[in-house]
Amino acid sequence: MTAKTPAKSKLGQKGSRELILEVAMNLFTQKGYEGTSIDDIREVAGFKSKASLYNHFKNGKEEISNALTTRILAQIEQVILRAYQSANSNPLPQFIAVFQAYIQWGLTHRQEFAFRIIKAQEIRMLTGQYDYLSTHPSLIYPLIEKIIKQLRTEKYPVRQIADAALFHMLIGAIARAVIDRDAFGEIDIPEQVEQVLQVCLGILFSEPPEALS
Repeated sequence: MTAKTPAKSKLGQKGSRELILEVAMNLFTQKGYEGTSIDDIREVAGFKSKASLYNHFKNGKEEISNALTTRILAQIEQVILRAYQSANSNPLPQFIAVFQAYIQWGLTHRQEFAFRIIKAQEIRMLTGQYDYLSTHPSLIYPLIEKIIKQLRTEKYPVRQIADAALFHMLIGAIARAVIDRDAFGEIDIPEQVEQVLQVCLGILFSEPPEALS
Protein backbone atom coordinates (compact mmCIF):
# COMPACT_ATOMS: atom_id res chain seq x y z
CA MET A 1 0.00 0.00 0.00
CA THR A 2 1.40 3.43 -0.91
CA ALA A 3 0.57 6.73 0.74
CA LYS A 4 -1.46 7.80 -2.31
CA THR A 5 -3.55 4.65 -2.70
CA PRO A 6 -6.88 4.71 -0.82
CA ALA A 7 -7.29 1.65 1.34
CA LYS A 8 -11.07 1.67 1.46
CA SER A 9 -11.26 -1.71 -0.27
CA LYS A 10 -9.15 -3.21 2.50
CA LEU A 11 -11.55 -2.25 5.28
CA GLY A 12 -13.38 -5.51 4.85
CA GLN A 13 -10.17 -7.55 4.92
CA LYS A 14 -8.83 -6.41 8.27
CA GLY A 15 -9.99 -4.52 11.32
CA SER A 16 -10.36 -0.78 10.89
CA ARG A 17 -8.00 -0.08 13.80
CA GLU A 18 -5.29 -2.26 12.27
CA LEU A 19 -5.75 -0.60 8.91
CA ILE A 20 -5.38 2.85 10.47
CA LEU A 21 -2.14 1.80 12.16
CA GLU A 22 -0.77 0.32 8.94
CA VAL A 23 -1.62 3.41 6.90
CA ALA A 24 -0.27 5.75 9.57
CA MET A 25 3.06 3.96 9.75
CA ASN A 26 3.41 4.10 5.97
CA LEU A 27 2.73 7.83 6.02
CA PHE A 28 4.87 8.59 9.06
CA THR A 29 7.89 6.85 7.52
CA GLN A 30 7.38 8.54 4.15
CA LYS A 31 6.43 12.06 5.26
CA GLY A 32 7.47 12.20 8.91
CA TYR A 33 5.17 12.58 11.88
CA GLU A 34 4.84 16.35 11.61
CA GLY A 35 4.39 16.13 7.84
CA THR A 36 1.44 13.76 8.15
CA SER A 37 -2.02 15.10 8.98
CA ILE A 38 -4.97 13.21 10.39
CA ASP A 39 -6.73 13.95 7.09
CA ASP A 40 -3.90 12.21 5.24
CA ILE A 41 -4.45 9.11 7.37
CA ARG A 42 -8.22 9.30 7.01
CA GLU A 43 -8.08 9.67 3.22
CA VAL A 44 -5.60 6.86 2.58
CA ALA A 45 -7.36 4.55 5.03
CA GLY A 46 -10.63 5.15 3.18
CA PHE A 47 -12.67 6.76 5.95
CA LYS A 48 -15.30 9.23 4.78
CA SER A 49 -15.06 11.49 7.81
CA LYS A 50 -12.75 12.30 10.70
CA ALA A 51 -15.51 11.24 13.07
CA SER A 52 -15.37 7.66 11.79
CA LEU A 53 -11.62 7.56 12.35
CA TYR A 54 -11.94 9.13 15.81
CA ASN A 55 -14.21 6.24 16.77
CA HIS A 56 -11.03 4.16 16.88
CA PHE A 57 -8.50 6.77 18.06
CA LYS A 58 -10.23 9.53 20.03
CA ASN A 59 -7.10 11.66 20.35
CA GLY A 60 -6.27 11.40 16.68
CA LYS A 61 -2.74 11.36 15.35
CA GLU A 62 -1.02 11.43 18.74
CA GLU A 63 -2.91 8.37 19.95
CA ILE A 64 -2.15 6.53 16.70
CA SER A 65 1.54 7.34 17.04
CA ASN A 66 1.56 6.22 20.67
CA ALA A 67 -0.12 2.93 19.76
CA LEU A 68 2.50 2.27 17.08
CA THR A 69 5.34 3.16 19.43
CA THR A 70 4.01 0.91 22.19
CA ARG A 71 3.61 -2.00 19.79
CA ILE A 72 7.07 -1.61 18.23
CA LEU A 73 8.85 -1.25 21.56
CA ALA A 74 7.07 -4.37 22.84
CA GLN A 75 8.29 -6.31 19.81
CA ILE A 76 11.87 -5.13 20.26
CA GLU A 77 11.78 -5.86 23.99
CA GLN A 78 10.63 -9.41 23.35
CA VAL A 79 13.45 -10.01 20.85
CA ILE A 80 16.12 -8.47 23.07
CA LEU A 81 14.99 -10.18 26.26
CA ARG A 82 14.96 -13.56 24.56
CA ALA A 83 18.52 -12.97 23.30
CA TYR A 84 19.72 -11.71 26.69
CA GLN A 85 18.27 -14.68 28.54
CA SER A 86 19.81 -17.13 26.07
CA ALA A 87 23.34 -15.78 26.58
CA ASN A 88 25.59 -16.79 29.47
CA SER A 89 26.22 -14.43 32.37
CA ASN A 90 29.34 -12.85 30.87
CA PRO A 91 28.56 -9.32 29.61
CA LEU A 92 30.41 -9.75 26.29
CA PRO A 93 28.28 -12.70 25.07
CA GLN A 94 25.26 -10.81 26.37
CA PHE A 95 26.19 -7.71 24.37
CA ILE A 96 26.78 -9.76 21.22
CA ALA A 97 23.54 -11.73 21.58
CA VAL A 98 21.46 -8.61 22.29
CA PHE A 99 22.90 -6.60 19.43
CA GLN A 100 22.72 -9.45 16.95
CA ALA A 101 19.02 -9.78 17.79
CA TYR A 102 18.43 -6.01 17.64
CA ILE A 103 20.22 -5.63 14.30
CA GLN A 104 18.42 -8.65 12.87
CA TRP A 105 15.07 -7.24 13.92
CA GLY A 106 15.87 -3.84 12.43
CA LEU A 107 17.01 -5.25 9.09
CA THR A 108 13.93 -7.46 8.81
CA HIS A 109 11.45 -4.87 10.13
CA ARG A 110 12.77 -1.88 8.28
CA GLN A 111 9.64 0.24 8.28
CA GLU A 112 8.91 -0.28 11.97
CA PHE A 113 12.51 0.52 12.86
CA ALA A 114 12.48 3.64 10.68
CA PHE A 115 9.26 4.85 12.32
CA ARG A 116 10.75 4.30 15.76
CA ILE A 117 13.90 6.27 14.94
CA ILE A 118 12.06 9.10 13.20
CA LYS A 119 9.59 9.51 16.05
CA ALA A 120 12.23 9.36 18.77
CA GLN A 121 14.33 12.00 17.01
CA GLU A 122 11.36 14.31 16.44
CA ILE A 123 10.41 14.11 20.12
CA ARG A 124 14.04 14.78 21.07
CA MET A 125 14.08 17.91 18.90
CA LEU A 126 10.74 19.15 20.22
CA THR A 127 11.12 18.38 23.93
CA GLY A 128 14.86 18.14 24.50
CA GLN A 129 14.70 14.52 25.69
CA TYR A 130 14.07 11.06 24.29
CA ASP A 131 10.65 9.51 24.78
CA TYR A 132 12.11 6.40 26.43
CA LEU A 133 13.02 8.65 29.36
CA SER A 134 9.52 10.07 29.71
CA THR A 135 6.40 9.04 27.81
CA HIS A 136 7.46 5.55 26.67
CA PRO A 137 9.77 4.03 29.27
CA SER A 138 11.30 0.81 27.98
CA LEU A 139 13.57 -1.85 29.46
CA ILE A 140 15.65 -1.92 26.25
CA TYR A 141 17.72 1.10 27.16
CA PRO A 142 18.52 0.37 30.82
CA LEU A 143 19.36 -3.23 29.86
CA ILE A 144 21.91 -2.17 27.26
CA GLU A 145 23.40 0.44 29.59
CA LYS A 146 23.61 -2.24 32.30
CA ILE A 147 25.62 -4.48 29.97
CA ILE A 148 27.97 -1.60 29.09
CA LYS A 149 28.54 -0.88 32.79
CA GLN A 150 29.28 -4.56 33.43
CA LEU A 151 31.80 -4.57 30.59
CA ARG A 152 33.56 -1.60 32.21
CA THR A 153 33.49 -3.25 35.63
CA GLU A 154 35.10 -6.39 34.24
CA LYS A 155 37.87 -4.30 32.64
CA TYR A 156 36.94 -4.74 29.01
CA PRO A 157 38.47 -1.96 26.84
CA VAL A 158 35.26 0.06 26.61
CA ARG A 159 35.85 3.52 25.18
CA GLN A 160 36.12 6.30 27.75
CA ILE A 161 32.91 7.92 26.59
CA ALA A 162 29.80 8.40 28.71
CA ASP A 163 27.54 5.35 28.66
CA ALA A 164 24.58 7.32 27.35
CA ALA A 165 26.69 8.72 24.51
CA LEU A 166 27.97 5.25 23.63
CA PHE A 167 24.44 3.92 23.65
CA HIS A 168 23.24 6.57 21.20
CA MET A 169 26.28 6.07 18.95
CA LEU A 170 25.50 2.34 18.79
CA ILE A 171 21.83 2.89 18.02
CA GLY A 172 22.77 5.52 15.44
CA ALA A 173 25.06 3.07 13.65
CA ILE A 174 22.31 0.46 13.52
CA ALA A 175 19.76 3.00 12.32
CA ARG A 176 22.07 4.11 9.52
CA ALA A 177 22.61 0.49 8.47
CA VAL A 178 18.87 -0.22 8.44
CA ILE A 179 18.04 2.93 6.47
CA ASP A 180 20.90 2.33 3.99
CA ARG A 181 20.45 -1.44 3.84
CA ASP A 182 20.67 -1.48 0.04
CA ALA A 183 24.25 -0.19 0.31
CA PHE A 184 25.34 -3.63 1.53
CA GLY A 185 24.99 -5.03 -1.97
CA GLU A 186 24.10 -8.63 -2.70
CA ILE A 187 24.73 -10.19 0.69
CA ASP A 188 22.16 -11.96 2.82
CA ILE A 189 20.68 -10.75 6.10
CA PRO A 190 22.93 -12.88 8.40
CA GLU A 191 26.04 -11.42 6.77
CA GLN A 192 24.62 -7.91 7.03
CA VAL A 193 23.93 -8.53 10.73
CA GLU A 194 27.52 -9.68 11.25
CA GLN A 195 28.95 -6.64 9.46
CA VAL A 196 26.84 -4.19 11.49
CA LEU A 197 27.74 -6.04 14.69
CA GLN A 198 31.43 -5.59 13.90
CA VAL A 199 30.83 -1.85 13.48
CA CYS A 200 29.08 -1.78 16.88
CA LEU A 201 31.98 -3.61 18.53
CA GLY A 202 34.35 -1.09 16.94
CA ILE A 203 32.33 1.76 18.44
CA LEU A 204 32.14 0.16 21.87
CA PHE A 205 35.75 -0.91 22.34
CA SER A 206 38.94 1.11 21.96
CA GLU A 207 40.72 -2.13 21.03
CA PRO A 208 39.46 -5.69 20.37
CA PRO A 209 38.87 -7.58 23.64
CA GLU A 210 40.98 -10.70 24.07
CA ALA A 211 37.83 -12.79 23.95
CA LEU A 212 37.30 -11.66 20.34
CA SER A 213 40.91 -12.17 19.25
